[in-house]
Amino acid sequence: MIGVHDLGFMEGMGPVGPTAWEPSYHAEWEKHAWALFPFSARGGMFGLDEFRKHLEKMHPVHYFTARYYEHWVEATEQIGEKKGYWTQADLDKRTAYYLEYPDVPLPPNDDPALVDFAVWAVENGFSSARELEQQPKFKVGDMVRVDDTMPSIHHRRPRYAMGCVGEIVLHHGPHVFPDTTANGEAETAEHLYTIRLAHADILGEGVGDPGVSQYVDMWEPYITLAEGGSK
Repeated sequence: MIGVHDLGFMEGMGPVGPTAWEPSYHAEWEKHAWALFPFSARGGMFGLDEFRKHLEKMHPVHYFTARYYEHWVEATEQIGEKKGYWTQADLDKRTAYYLEYPDVPLPPNDDPALVDFAVWAVENGFSSARELEQQPKFKVGDMVRVDDTMPSIHHRRPRYAMGCVGEIVLHHGPHVFPDTTANGEAETAEHLYTIRLAHADILGEGVGDPGVSQYVDMWEPYITLAEGGSK
């Protein structure tokens, strides 16, 4: 979907203004919010792309004004309610309880293996590479055009790249296709490429720096061979 989360090459957003030192967490609750993702994923509640999809569905005002980890909490709440892990009434009841008794300790962790898993996952990550019998349609050096349709589902095509023509510079092999896994479908794989886009193609002639390029990863269904594009 095309939403406010897709900020690449957008202007008028104001300066970023980073400070000289940024803590990993700005409040104690953010540590618990961080834990929601690996623990919920390990429990089979959702995968990364489904999680991203729900982040994208946040109301624009809330998306821009909420703290980073508030996004994580809201996405987890929505997915859990949608899949029947809890109801909004359950969440409201638990929230009211801790507001009334803020010093009550949180439930103890009785599964140290879960903590070990979370630490390992953060340090090592998980590969999205897969096996696929289908041969790639494109090769390094091909000039391809990025699909410029506006899907209403989760996808990984940045808005600035839509309709642009670029050169394939890397072929990564088959990887999990986010358009299916994010939208409740069984996991599929598609060939993944890195494409070089000239700034002039993204921003327009006379605007983009002719000496600068942007590199972006694209799954095979996102691209077609440009006219005269095969080398």
